[in-house]
Amino acid sequence: MQDATTFNWCHDATLEDTLCQLYLDNVSPDYISHSELQGERAESPGNWRADLPDVIRGEIRAALSHDWAHGDSSLLAVATANDAIVGMALVSIDTRQRAARSFAALDDLVLHPDARGHGIGTQLVEWVAQELRSHGIGRLFLECGAHNLNAQQFFKGRGFQQVSVVMLRELDGEGAHRG
Repeated sequence: MQDATTFNWCHDATLEDTLCQLYLDNVSPDYISHSELQGERAESPGNWRADLPDVIRGEIRAALSHDWAHGDSSLLAVATANDAIVGMALVSIDTRQRAARSFAALDDLVLHPDARGHGIGTQLVEWVAQELRSHGIGRLFLECGAHNLNAQQFFKGRGFQQVSVVMLRELDGEGAHRG
């Protein structure tokens, strides 16, 4: 990471393949949290769906077409160094505005392994936070998989605090609690 890293909202559809590959190459089953289970990404804790590449492609394609000017709810930020994308952040903006304070969610933060340990993840999180703040967003939420301890420590070190614990009970098959 010799050159300066730059950060921006990405709208370049030609980067779809690169961004999809960055995501798919750098998330393990430990990454799975409740939103992956509630959405189309994972079939069970620790197990991605077989069609994950198609799902991620659709999410990235949608985020690439959104921007602040249109009040869209999904945005994609990228970190670029040496003319290569080394990190990405998918961000969802609450457009319903029913909460006491406006908020966004950092849905995904993914870094290329070569970018880790150089402060780029921290810079990307701070860049996103500043951008959100400049648009009047008061809170930034995120979630981590229960076994994604490195991510939990990373985010705690960047000022995030735990505000809840999400639990799952399987209601079908052998996973159901009986008693």
